[in-house]
Amino acid sequence: MLREYFLFIQNYFKSTYTNKKHLIYMILSAFFYKGFYLLLPICASLIIKYIATGDFTLAYFSVFGYALLYLFYKVAEWINYEIYTYNMEKCYVDLQNRILNKLLLVNEDFHHKMTKGNLVNTITRDVVKVGDMLDPISEFLTTFVQVLVVVVIVSCYNLYLGLLILLYCFVYLRSSMRSDKFKNVYHQKVLKDDDAYSNLLFQTASGLQEIKSFNMLDKIKSKLKNRQHLYSKHYKQKRKYEVLLENDVNFLTVYFRILLYMLLLLGLIHGTFTIDVLVLIISYHEYLEEYLYDFLYAASTMREEVTSLKRINRILNYKHETEDFSGENDTDDIKGIVEFKNVSFAPKNHKVVRNVSFKVGENKIVSIVGPSGAGKTTLFNLLLRLYKPTKGSILIDGISIYDYSKRVYANNVTVANQKPFIFNMSIRKNLDFVDKDISHQIEACKKVGIHDFIVSLPNGYHTILRENATNISGGQKQLIAMARMLLSNAEVLLFDDITTSLDSQTTKILPKLLKELKADHTILMITKKPELMKCSDKIFVMDQGKIVASGTHQELMKTSGLYQNLNAYRSVSRMGVFDHD
Repeated sequence: MLREYFLFIQNYFKSTYTNKKHLIYMILSAFFYKGFYLLLPICASLIIKYIATGDFTLAYFSVFGYALLYLFYKVAEWINYEIYTYNMEKCYVDLQNRILNKLLLVNEDFHHKMTKGNLVNTITRDVVKVGDMLDPISEFLTTFVQVLVVVVIVSCYNLYLGLLILLYCFVYLRSSMRSDKFKNVYHQKVLKDDDAYSNLLFQTASGLQEIKSFNMLDKIKSKLKNRQHLYSKHYKQKRKYEVLLENDVNFLTVYFRILLYMLLLLGLIHGTFTIDVLVLIISYHEYLEEYLYDFLYAASTMREEVTSLKRINRILNYKHETEDFSGENDTDDIKGIVEFKNVSFAPKNHKVVRNVSFKVGENKIVSIVGPSGAGKTTLFNLLLRLYKPTKGSILIDGISIYDYSKRVYANNVTVANQKPFIFNMSIRKNLDFVDKDISHQIEACKKVGIHDFIVSLPNGYHTILRENATNISGGQKQLIAMARMLLSNAEVLLFDDITTSLDSQTTKILPKLLKELKADHTILMITKKPELMKCSDKIFVMDQGKIVASGTHQELMKTSGLYQNLNAYRSVSRMGVFDHD
């Protein structure tokens, strides 16, 4: 019955910051304050005994002893609380940091297996629960000893009463823990239902515009209602076992109390007990009820917190994270010559990139084009060291990209994505993450053509951007992200189809901006726009993971049927049919 709880404790120490000595300190301080509390009924019975015998001096000493014991009890309890608070803070911070570090390493596969709702609930709710776990562990262990001490004390006065109380404790705990076990089964289902509901709610909030546009609101409400129904169903089952647990406890407690009172009354009538012993045993029985409740509550809390611990470990023990591919080369004098040599990438034996080779000189603009699924973004992910090729090598300035240190590589290779992430803070603070010098920020914003718009805002660079910058246009958000990228002073700039969110006016000035940036950077871009292909020094056409053609725009229009088709399809977008292509 108790074995699984000790396994819970063992798993807790394996998974958290908590040092075993903190548990020892918690238990020792708990033993002191609970031990002092256990002596109070003895003092109370002595007071009654000495008053009954007329020995008022000893009665006064007993009252003084009672007051002193209570003071010691409160001091030890305060020390116990301070140890708990210290450990709670350390454990909470440690778990949050470990989860954050894990999230910085994981790949896209992780996000397919872990929903946003599950992730948010784990980080916010489960980490707090596990951080709090040392208290129920300490309570579980010390209360168990307290129950045994009460049984021993009562047995010293009357062995049969002691054995009867021991039997009561066994039946009480056996029945209660069984109900608690079933309750926890439904508690886990409730958590899963809550994750699913939260995840659907997050998705609804993120795609509200599309949901309204396509008149999907009623269907979404129906799905949310179904999630609520499942949650309610499992919660009712959980509550059923909670009620059964409470009823069982109350039934056993009340009827055992009646039985005990009858036995004590008989003992008093027959002279087996004196009045002071009767008061002492009744007091310890009341303590016992409290201890058993505390023990059961601690055991139930531990079981729920172990469920939270498993959810946390699901994140921390995730095995398919991106490895740290950093090296030790700290040379920061990089020109920006990018080279792929016979690179193949085949995760899970599914070839995404096949024997790709090309070289990009410094201060060049290169476009990578091709149909959806051709492997373009995978090339960028490889260049960003998110993955490592199955075969071949990727070089910058003739050195393997995996030899560069994390600091050097991050400073020299950066990317602008289709959907850049902007924090819910001012424009300046968003730029501060890269460079806090306001003059550098203004210069970068002027380069990308967003400065005039920013200074036209009432608060200029101190304008607060809403979450994901919803209070400015997609194009303006992209330009701020590009300015942030320029502040990094990286030599190699990667543009992953950034024109998706740019308006037609901004897209027109982009070729001129790229040519200006080319003077100080090597630029690789994935694009669908013919106007950007035309300004490239070289274009690589990809299909099914391979480079099937390369050359300038003029050359490829003569030699590559796939390139011609891509341009023919894109030309429609200039007529307004595919403005967001």
